[in-house]
Amino acid sequence: MQVFGSGFRVIAPAIGVAALAILQPGIDPVFLALLSEAHALSPDLHGWVVAAAQAGLALGSLLSLLAGARLPSWSFSAAALAATAAALATGAIADFPALLALRAAHGAAMGLIYTQAMAHAARHRPTGAFAAALLVQLLLSMGVAAGLPSLANKRGAPEALELLALAPLGILLFLGTCRDALGQRAECDVAPRFEVLNTRATAYAITPHTLLIASAIFAFVCANMIVWSLTGALALGTGLGNDTLGTAVSLGSLAGAVTALAVLRERILVPPALTALLCGAALLAPMLGARPGQPELFIASIVLFNIGATASVIRCSGLAAASCTSTRALRFVSSMQTLGMIAGPALGSLAAMGDSRNGPLEAAALATILACGAFIAWQRRPATQAVPAELYHEERQAA
Repeated sequence: MQVFGSGFRVIAPAIGVAALAILQPGIDPVFLALLSEAHALSPDLHGWVVAAAQAGLALGSLLSLLAGARLPSWSFSAAALAATAAALATGAIADFPALLALRAAHGAAMGLIYTQAMAHAARHRPTGAFAAALLVQLLLSMGVAAGLPSLANKRGAPEALELLALAPLGILLFLGTCRDALGQRAECDVAPRFEVLNTRATAYAITPHTLLIASAIFAFVCANMIVWSLTGALALGTGLGNDTLGTAVSLGSLAGAVTALAVLRERILVPPALTALLCGAALLAPMLGARPGQPELFIASIVLFNIGATASVIRCSGLAAASCTSTRALRFVSSMQTLGMIAGPALGSLAAMGDSRNGPLEAAALATILACGAFIAWQRRPATQAVPAELYHEERQAA
């Protein structure tokens, strides 16, 4: 059931904010390589750095889910300022526990902002909002991944890392210049009635049908992050340099951007079940394409990975958002992405510590199988309207 509808103009600021808030996961391989160069950090610790950042992202997302429209508007500007400070300190502080705390703080601030921004945007365009946010994020990732290694070669890795503070500063610019960029004013009149006083009704808005596809989102993102968090270590372990890694991430971002642009039209051309299977296979490509002396194969595998990751997240998130009947349910869909982002790197690191040398590959394959299974089960299960239509009526009117 299509319950949202408007053009992109009203949600353009939210899309820009969301893209900047999730820029970091798109450049993690380059970021981690520069972090190792700046602070002599072992590649074996990369997974824990990503896990700390994604744990913060998930915490911020859950705070948005639970607090909702009750958060004061200034809290998002404060979060952007905190993320700026954490980004600047990352290039200067080498102590590993302090570094983990900084990345967690940065992630928490960005998670809070991202979830609110995407809930507002997806209220109007369920699939288009996710596609547009990922499109902008991938284009930004492409530029950053291509430019950071060159800058690090000229000015040093610490200074290159400090430039990543421009992302939260960009969010501050959006919040300061665009009226109601995150849609809070549209929610404030209805939130007390529907998200505080009537919590039982809004709980019903997250139907079993929505839970099923949300679990597919979680598993797809989990598989995505298992592979992505170890990509830098895979490149370094096979003797591939930072330039090769930067080129791979840049071209992969371009391929992902083209994929997002195709999905942005909101037309389903490939059967969803086939999409899930093809995307699942593509997610595993980097684990098989990292070979010594074969940079072209590695670059091709990263390109394929980005196509699969982009298509799977956009399609699942769009279908899940279209089934939502409240803003809280939309926040729940967005939070499944961030929860997958924390679970993936942690599981990948644990798998790498096991006895099997193929541990991360096996973990990623299992998550992919679960994601495809949940998606196919969702498609075969008919949707049921468990919430009265009037539950969301006033929220749409306010928006």
